[in-house]
Amino acid sequence: MKSWSVNGIFLLLVLGCLIAINTIAYHVPLRMDATTDKLYTISEGSKKILTQLEDPVRVKFYFSFHNEQLPPSLKTYAQRVVELLEEYQSISSEKMTLEVFDPKPDTEEEEWAIRYGIEAPKLPNGESIFFGATFLQVDQEVTIPFFDPRRQEFLEYDITLAIHRVTEVELPKIAIWSDLPIQGNPQLMMQRQGGEPWALSEEVKKLFDVEFLQSPSGLIPDDIDLLMLLHPKNLSDKQLYQIDQYVLKGGNLFIALDPNARAEAASGGQPASSFASNLPKLLEGWGVRYDSAQVVGDLQLATSVNSRNGLLRFPPWISLGVSQLDPQHPITSQLEQLLFAEAGHLAPLDNATTTFKALIKTSPNSGIIDAFQLRFGSPEQIARDIKVDGQQRTLLAQIQGTFQSAFTEGLPEGVNDESFVNESKAQRTILIASDIDWMTDGFSVQRLNLLGQSIVQPTNDNLNLALNIIEYLSGNDALREIRSRGQFQRPFTRVIALQQEAQLKYQQEENQLQTSLDKVQRELNNLLQGVQKGDKEILLPKEVQDQIASFREQERQTRRELREVRKILRQDIEELGNNLLLANLLVVPGFVGLFGFLIYRHRTSGVRT
Repeated sequence: MKSWSVNGIFLLLVLGCLIAINTIAYHVPLRMDATTDKLYTISEGSKKILTQLEDPVRVKFYFSFHNEQLPPSLKTYAQRVVELLEEYQSISSEKMTLEVFDPKPDTEEEEWAIRYGIEAPKLPNGESIFFGATFLQVDQEVTIPFFDPRRQEFLEYDITLAIHRVTEVELPKIAIWSDLPIQGNPQLMMQRQGGEPWALSEEVKKLFDVEFLQSPSGLIPDDIDLLMLLHPKNLSDKQLYQIDQYVLKGGNLFIALDPNARAEAASGGQPASSFASNLPKLLEGWGVRYDSAQVVGDLQLATSVNSRNGLLRFPPWISLGVSQLDPQHPITSQLEQLLFAEAGHLAPLDNATTTFKALIKTSPNSGIIDAFQLRFGSPEQIARDIKVDGQQRTLLAQIQGTFQSAFTEGLPEGVNDESFVNESKAQRTILIASDIDWMTDGFSVQRLNLLGQSIVQPTNDNLNLALNIIEYLSGNDALREIRSRGQFQRPFTRVIALQQEAQLKYQQEENQLQTSLDKVQRELNNLLQGVQKGDKEILLPKEVQDQIASFREQERQTRRELREVRKILRQDIEELGNNLLLANLLVVPGFVGLFGFLIYRHRTSGVRT
């Protein structure tokens, strides 16, 4: 009886402790971030912006708390947004104040939410959902219309961007010089065939004062902080001179070249003989080698695409990971996944006086292919024609140094410039990419429809890379640090490595088979060319028949080996999956059971004593 009383008291104490711990945890904002990249911890970039606030910022948060039909996941996410805003308020030393509203129908709160531009998508039952915030400072106003749960990894960035925009007196000014439909293609939009403005264009307009230039003018504004030259084609000497002098006089420049720009091919214009861009005269003066007729492919980093024969790893579409990015440079240090499509490659000239720094490189399992083959060859043939040579090739480079003018031997015809500069007075920095397609929507984002609202969701870090480049050259570091944080998605790297290993082996086997097949076909064609047109039947020599029989046996053997490769691949992946499943099922329960057993032993030993 005494033992039962002790046990009962012990259970009551445990229950009381659990209730007390839960009560304290609910009221005390204590959290532990166990993620690898501290995804739920406010970054130093946000703290820097918050601590530098001069005038108070009011944040009005609107959410339909009263709506009982809301999914529990949306309510949980709303609570997380409120908690994050409260943490912002604490860090800002009350320079930022938070006000939370529940805009019920036909109330003043609902009227203000609509007036601020908070979107109200409707549920299937016809009720509206308010889930947004407005940031106010003096006479400035910035609104986040809707907090999309699918953008949770960018929640901190979106909030800090709103604070930055509402406090920014004058935005940095950039000029985008391109003939591509970056602002959208009205003709395609009218035909309901896409043509929306690039997501990059929409994001850049949030951060900067943007001016779009067209090739015919060739005039670069004097008051810009950055010039972006995207896929330049057929520029005149006068236009090249404008770019040359802009850099030498202290301007910041980013260039995106491309040997086979899909963005141009899909723009709906007149078919071109080539979709390549180049600036040979300027690149040579900057100490950069670039061949606009060559496209890079990487067998190790090939992206899987759909083909007539099923799923195929396509080497010219290069999926880049952390290993291919410069870990020390602020542009690439915190990026994780990029996708470049049919890019060229950059290299320093032997006699270059500038410093060439590779920021993004391929793996050693890369090779090159002529750009024209991409327009006429099948994906299978293109993959076979890329020969690996063990070289790593540069896709994004930083060029630094004291630049010389490309027009030292004379100015272009019709140009009389008394302010001509022959050499930059200080060290200059230029960034050059060998691909433009990575900046387009097709290779960087997907557009989703949420309750009638169009949502842009990044599929990789391409958009982050573009914005990092812009902010690096125009001088905004805090936002770059926030946006370039880790990803919520964690791919199964071991599984991917097994697939890549099997793909490389499969590719070599297939190439050998194709070589044998081509050889026999050439011999058969040579034989058939000597046959008279009137012959109805062809009696092949015995040695040729033997050769065909030998090839067919070799083909069957090779295909058997290919099936074995796939079988081994599946076995390795399945074994890895089974091990993970076993660990999930046994490890945690095992620890709990061991902990309970140790407590039991401790208690029983105490009773014996």
